[in-house]
Amino acid sequence: MQQNLQHLIRKIPHQPGVYRMKNDNGDIIYIGKAKDLFKRVNSYFQNTKKHPIRTAKMVEQITDIEYTITSSDLEAIMLETNLIKENRPKYNILMKDDKNFAYIKITVNEDYPRIYVTRKVIKDKAKYFGPKTAASRIHETLNHLRKIFPYRNCNLEIQHLGLSDGSDPSKQSNVKVTKAGIKYPCLDLHIKRCVAPCVGRPTKEEYRQIIDRIISFLEGKHEDILKTLKADMLIAAQNKKFEQAAKIRDKILSIENLYQHQLVTSADHQNADIINFILEDDRVYFNVFQVREGKLIDQQNAILKKPDLDSTDEQLTTSFIQQFYSENTNIPKEILISTELDQKSIIESWLSEMSDHKVKIVIPQKGKKDKLLELCLENALSFAKQSRARWEGESKATREEALENLAQLLGLPKIPKRLECYDISHLSGTNTVASMSVFENGFPKNSDYRHFKINLEEAGSPDDFKSMEEVILRRLKYLKPSIATKGIKITKGKTDYQIKSNKEIVGKFKTISVSKLKTFVNEFDYQNEYTEQIIKKITEKFKTRRLYIQIDKDQIREYEKQGFQEVKIEMSEYQHSSEKMVVVYDTTRNYEDPSFKKIPDLIVIDGGKGQLSHAVKAMQDHHLFIPIISIAKKQEEFFLPNNPVSIKLEPNDATRLMVQHLRDEAHRFAIEYNRKLREKDYTSSELENIAGIGKKLTQKLFRKFGSVENLKNLPESEIALEVGTKLAQKLKKFLQ
Repeated sequence: MQQNLQHLIRKIPHQPGVYRMKNDNGDIIYIGKAKDLFKRVNSYFQNTKKHPIRTAKMVEQITDIEYTITSSDLEAIMLETNLIKENRPKYNILMKDDKNFAYIKITVNEDYPRIYVTRKVIKDKAKYFGPKTAASRIHETLNHLRKIFPYRNCNLEIQHLGLSDGSDPSKQSNVKVTKAGIKYPCLDLHIKRCVAPCVGRPTKEEYRQIIDRIISFLEGKHEDILKTLKADMLIAAQNKKFEQAAKIRDKILSIENLYQHQLVTSADHQNADIINFILEDDRVYFNVFQVREGKLIDQQNAILKKPDLDSTDEQLTTSFIQQFYSENTNIPKEILISTELDQKSIIESWLSEMSDHKVKIVIPQKGKKDKLLELCLENALSFAKQSRARWEGESKATREEALENLAQLLGLPKIPKRLECYDISHLSGTNTVASMSVFENGFPKNSDYRHFKINLEEAGSPDDFKSMEEVILRRLKYLKPSIATKGIKITKGKTDYQIKSNKEIVGKFKTISVSKLKTFVNEFDYQNEYTEQIIKKITEKFKTRRLYIQIDKDQIREYEKQGFQEVKIEMSEYQHSSEKMVVVYDTTRNYEDPSFKKIPDLIVIDGGKGQLSHAVKAMQDHHLFIPIISIAKKQEEFFLPNNPVSIKLEPNDATRLMVQHLRDEAHRFAIEYNRKLREKDYTSSELENIAGIGKKLTQKLFRKFGSVENLKNLPESEIALEVGTKLAQKLKKFLQ
């Protein structure tokens, strides 16, 4: 698959909608629908060898993909049908005409209206509801409705004669039945499924009230009926009448299924254009839905460059309407927009003169038209994302040109082949994390992306500057020349362990507890220049996964450079002191990372001058000098170290767009990691930091006792039955 197409597919959302496959000539060769656009489109490019010949041939021709988001699966079916009829793509099996759909017809033009299912919509003053895709479901639902609203279900022609002498309105003489092919009144009267207008039982007005209630229901005023049915279902279930409850449930499901508003298709023969837009990166992305004869037949998109920062929504809308319709011969009678226009009447007159019919501009506030406008806005946003994704996945030549321009712009000694970007993310001051996105030769290298959990954090008061400094410190430490540990030896003395370098004692320490999982070290005293070698040697000697050390608080910065992280709870293995803190070195997190071993040609910081200066300071601490810049979101401008003047590029500049893409990837990756940490907070436990209690034992304790709070309230003897006396003592001491 082409790289640009692969990137475009990754940006497709997990939403219902319709997708359009295009060839290199821009022709639509296939149109399809999906409950999940991403999964469906992606499936075409997976296991391509197993595709049928026709599908495989089609996939080979795909060079671009467009999609339209819908608000429901059923709506996607409607839109797909309309678009296939309009475009007749090469690889679609063409659908038949409107026989696919069914409508509810109410003959409101008759004295005693009938209600039935039809496949055709004609201009006969009747009222239509639909379309629906399954006539069987409509029949089923109408049967349920007749139990609630006993309307007639026959084809009798019943004419109201009126009351000329004030006689009893219940008499048959008030109605006249013609073309009667059945004997009436029928069985429906006796089983209370019809009020029998054929024999004049209800007046014309009484019967019309029944029909009006059904129309109100079909128009969406159905909450009271569903509320009553749900109450009946609950009562039946409470009385253990489960079969009756199931039948009521089926009624509810049928009614809810019938009442699915279709925004993209209707039976009212409406002709309208729906216009909405979204502003991103100084560009205005417009989406236009074209509805003809009540069907959404096309979708148009356009991009306008915002002339200045003070342009109003009214100015943007007016400008678009003037440009879009100046050469458009297919102007509908109604145009829906999202903002009021001062010159609305003038524009309407201009459009009416061009189209030879009256054109009305409408700003809907509620109802179906307002929902159509919302769907149009969602697709304008989708169009903006698609446009960005297309550029992000453009050809290799375009990205190489962007890299060359970047090198020239920043005065770099060579073209930056490897770019790394760093972003900080937190939620309400907690779970501060950072991310590293990586581009090689202008394209994302997802396998080299990395994330960091920030240690220097006080709950509720995050410091993005210090967080950025910490991240750069931790990342760049891997670029320092590797120091061999062969000259370091650890020998056991009478009361402690001695650390020797070339037979000279350079440090000593004691162990409190040693295991393959955790080793606790105390009274750690050594010469600072040997820190990295000593740490590696201790983990090798004890073959431990985590090394815990108690240090003075002012030592934290030095230890973090070596890969240690603060443990934010009191460790029962150490004597508590307000001047001390416990840090841990996790060998599984401090392995030789292939991504961290690569030297970036340019580092990009997400932020302004503050984040940049702290990142530069961290780099200087490691005595490294790598080209570095920052990109600020507000104006999308670049900052260089020790330079008060920023670099501003045009919104469509290839170099700017590439760096934005790199930054956006770092931002996305940081947010994803932050979300995972928040989810983990609900499933992990601080108990795992107690020596001897790991993940499995923690899970066992929670299965048995439920929560940490319950453990606090239990006697030590009861906990000892699960973990033993020694661990129970540790646990109770820790919880106190």
